[in-house]
Amino acid sequence: MDFGTVLVGSVCIALCAMPFVLTTRGRKKREKALVMSLKNLAKNENSEITQYETCGNYAIGIDEVKKIVFFQLQSKEITKYEIINLATIKKCRIANISNTVSGGDKIIEKLNLHLTPIVKSKEDTILEFYNADLSFQLSGELQSIQEWNTLINKLLVDKK
Repeated sequence: MDFGTVLVGSVCIALCAMPFVLTTRGRKKREKALVMSLKNLAKNENSEITQYETCGNYAIGIDEVKKIVFFQLQSKEITKYEIINLATIKKCRIANISNTVSGGDKIIEKLNLHLTPIVKSKEDTILEFYNADLSFQLSGELQSIQEWNTLINKLLVDKK
């Protein structure tokens, strides 16, 4: 093999790999910014996040000692924050909003975590984990919402 062929091959490989490298770096940068923002939100509430997760365009964290959930949803248009004190919550449940298409397949439109308050006159706090209008496909949101539902319900049982 001559030097020219090796050089052209190396340049082609580098050009093909570049989008993957840039995408990964951008995603990690966004995740780091979400986590820092979530930790600052907790710090403003005199709390410390003991467990957190980022997935897609949201970050969720919890102070397991004070039993406070912090949630941040960030899209191109909006940034939405939620601070939920579990002392005011009766139950937590998953709302899987989906449509059935031809052939009987279900397509998930939204995945929300509903936190029902103890006071019946107040509305549920809704944490949006996935919205098909904002994301093209699920990337771990289903597993994430199940884990957080389990964790929050466990903390709700422990407070009784």
